[in-house]
Amino acid sequence: MSRGNETLLTHAALDGELDAAGMLDFENRLAANASLAAEYGRLKALREVMRRELVKPAAPPALRQRIAAMVAPSASVRPARAAPPWQAMAASAILAAGLGSASTWLALRPAIEDTNLVGTLIADHKRGLLSGQPADIASSDRHAVKPWFGRVALAPKVVDLAPQGFPLAGGRIDVIAGAPAPVLVYRRKAHVISLTALPAQGAPPAGAFEIDGYSVQVWRDGGTDYWAISDTDPAGLANFRQLFEAAANSGPGKTD
Repeated sequence: MSRGNETLLTHAALDGELDAAGMLDFENRLAANASLAAEYGRLKALREVMRRELVKPAAPPALRQRIAAMVAPSASVRPARAAPPWQAMAASAILAAGLGSASTWLALRPAIEDTNLVGTLIADHKRGLLSGQPADIASSDRHAVKPWFGRVALAPKVVDLAPQGFPLAGGRIDVIAGAPAPVLVYRRKAHVISLTALPAQGAPPAGAFEIDGYSVQVWRDGGTDYWAISDTDPAGLANFRQLFEAAANSGPGKTD
């Protein structure tokens, strides 16, 4: 595939314009093409940061006063006479220039390098739900799912939680910060749980919180950080975490 076609395909994936089959093919391309995966991760991170940072700035009071003075009718003009169109056009141009400069400054802030990991994980979880295929490999057999992750450097522990009400639904590979990341998919009744495994970095993450209507559980197991995301209730996701940790550390028979 030519560079131009890869660029079009990447932007179509970012804009949600690919169907389920097209998105699966694109993810396979990402897994096989490190440079394409890096570019996709960079663009996704940039989009998330711009969505968060590029808020509409308010015009400074001095600028507002200048604009108001320009469009206000002159004392020598009859009250019934409308202000000349050029005044309104000039005011609009000044305001647009001011807003454009502020937006450009925000776009170039150092914070643009922030990958917004939580936002990226939630976006990937939503994409899986919207595609109708949250798992690239759909299977409740951990013996089928675990070997499938052999294509990535980090293989998560895969446990069977069906007896506890959290059946395994399969797995997929997302691209986080330009690198492939394994994701286990579990279910809780009508809800889907995305469990992403990432290399442990920095201080151990430990927490439970809600964002945009989604429950999040984060914990560290050895050299792996696990991020569980779902629209199920926080108590249900906390129960899932406890069961997963217990099964993952109870012995090789639970995760082989």
